[in-house]
Amino acid sequence: MSAGLTMKVLLSFITVSTMILGTSSNTTAQDNEPIGRFVADFRGSLVPYEQNVDFAVSRGIRPSITPAIGIGLEVGGHAYVFQWRVVTFGVGASFHTSAGNRSPNENDIFPDGPTLQKKFSAISPQLSFNFGGRNGWSYISGGIGSSRFSLAARDQEEPIQRRANTLNYGGGARWFIKEHLAFSVDLRFYAISPLAATDTQPSSPRMTLMVLSMGAAFK
Repeated sequence: MSAGLTMKVLLSFITVSTMILGTSSNTTAQDNEPIGRFVADFRGSLVPYEQNVDFAVSRGIRPSITPAIGIGLEVGGHAYVFQWRVVTFGVGASFHTSAGNRSPNENDIFPDGPTLQKKFSAISPQLSFNFGGRNGWSYISGGIGSSRFSLAARDQEEPIQRRANTLNYGGGARWFIKEHLAFSVDLRFYAISPLAATDTQPSSPRMTLMVLSMGAAFK
């Protein structure tokens, strides 16, 4: 995914989230009240892994037979420390984990080959800029953390994968359907730094993974 397309998708998502949040909020005094002090998120995730050629070939695997989609979960917590005009500043972190499998079929060159599995995990500190009130708000956020992305046969012992420095950035929204319970959605991009090959580890190219997460938030 190109940087230009990535930014267009991100901006479109944030715009739509903000419009929905604006039209769905009740016109009560609570909408203008501060967001609060803390929120926790629990979301399921969908991850288009893509079939990166360099990543697969460095592991001796044809890209076309690698998993293209992953399913996972994401948990996180954020504290809101300062409000300036319409912006509330927050700090927090999230943890993401996902996996995807692909078994060979009769159209593959080796239909009796192993089931391949991709795994992705990321620890992501974040600084957020939040817009809204206690009934719901949208946000943009980002930070630098680390991630681990692996590809191996599922029935074999997975080699220990190195972690790579990873920039995360994205946005989302939370709509509170009850005082302490909200519907939460987040679109996040993970820009993974490249890793050079070692005596025991293959190289990994620079990659960007997109993660769409939806679930619940609590405050």
